[in-house]
Amino acid sequence: MFGLGLVKWVALILVAVLAQRIYKLMEVMKPYAEMNFNDKNCVLQGEMFGNEDMVLGKESVMLFAASGNLHVCFNAGSAAAGDGGIWMLDMKDSSARPKQLPIQGYPHKAFHGHGIYLSNATDRLYVVNHLGPKTVVEVMKVEYSPVRISHLKTVQSDLFLRYGMNDVIEGIDENEIYVSRWQVFQPSANGWNNPTSFIETIYPKLGRLLSMLFIPLTLVYRCDLKKDKCEAASERLFVGANGMTISPDRSTVYVADPIDKRIGVMSRTPSGFLEHQEWINLPFGVDNIEYDHQSGDILMGTIPDFKLLMKYEENQATEVPGGLSVLRREGERGTWTTHDVLMHDGSKLSQISAGVLFGRTVILGSPYSKGLLVCQV
Repeated sequence: MFGLGLVKWVALILVAVLAQRIYKLMEVMKPYAEMNFNDKNCVLQGEMFGNEDMVLGKESVMLFAASGNLHVCFNAGSAAAGDGGIWMLDMKDSSARPKQLPIQGYPHKAFHGHGIYLSNATDRLYVVNHLGPKTVVEVMKVEYSPVRISHLKTVQSDLFLRYGMNDVIEGIDENEIYVSRWQVFQPSANGWNNPTSFIETIYPKLGRLLSMLFIPLTLVYRCDLKKDKCEAASERLFVGANGMTISPDRSTVYVADPIDKRIGVMSRTPSGFLEHQEWINLPFGVDNIEYDHQSGDILMGTIPDFKLLMKYEENQATEVPGGLSVLRREGERGTWTTHDVLMHDGSKLSQISAGVLFGRTVILGSPYSKGLLVCQV
C-alpha cells in the first residue's frame, strides 16, 4: 500500500509540475501587450545576410558580423550558407552605407559570424564563428582612422558545441573571455536537417521539448587566453544562454535567456567564476544585449511575439516583429524598467536580434534576413 501511495503522490507532483510548465509556456507565447509600431522612418540598407549582432566602437564606427544566414548554417550547415564577414558603418555620416572590412591575417577559408563584442578598453574585437566542423571564437585587433582589422587568435575548446555557442564578451582584460552556450545538443557539421546518426535525429525534437519545459541546461564558459584553457563559468541556470554584456568595471555580467523572458545578473568572483545575483524579468524575450557606457542603460534586441518566431521556423516568409528597447535601473538599487525605442512590424527586416542607438538613429540587425534596418526616431 505504501508503494502504491508513493506512486500516486509522485504522479500528482509530476502532473502539477507539467501543468505549471504548460501555463508558463502559454504566458510566454502571449504577444507583448505594448507592441506599438513606430517604424515609418526605416529603410533597409545592404545586401549582406544574417547580421545577428552589432557593436558601437570609437569615432562613431559601428561594427557588425555577417553570417551569410544563420538559419541556413544551423539547418543545412555553414558550407551551404553564403559567406559572411566583418562590416562597418560610419554612424556620423548620414550618407554612409555598410562596408565590408578585410580581416588581415585571417586563417580560415570561410566566416560565419554570430555574437560579437568590441572592447573600447583594449580595441579587441571578439566574434563567435561557426566554421561547420567546429565553432570557435575569433580575436581581432581594431585600428581607427582608417578602420582596419587584424586577426590575432582563434580560440578553440572541446567544450564549444558545434553551432551551439552564441555570444562572447571580454572579461577582466584581454586575456579573459566569456562565451555563452545556447544549445543543449549539437547537430552534424551539415546542420540539423542532415543527421549522421540516429541520436542526431532525436536532438532537435528533444532540445525543443526541453526548452518548452523551461529546463535550464545551458551555461556560460570562461576562457583563459594565456593558458588556452576554457571551463564552466556558471551553473546551468539558463534554458538558452544567449546575448551577453558586461558592466564598465567588469564586475557584473548580464546574460539573456530569451525563451524565459529574463536576464541573469552575474557577479564575477576573483577566480573568474560567475555567481548568480538576481533575475530581471521582462515583458518580452530579448536576444542580444549591449551596455551603453554613456547612459548606463542596457540596449536590447527584442522578441515580442514567440508564436510568429516559431512559425518562421516552418515558413521563412513569416514576418516576425521586433525592435530596440532599453533596460534601466531606477536608482542605485531600484526597480528595473524597460523603455521601447523602436518597434518594427517585420515587413522590412524579419526577426530582430540586436540594435544600436546613436543620437536619433537606430540600427537593427537580424540573424536570418538581408541587410540592416536604419531608422530615425
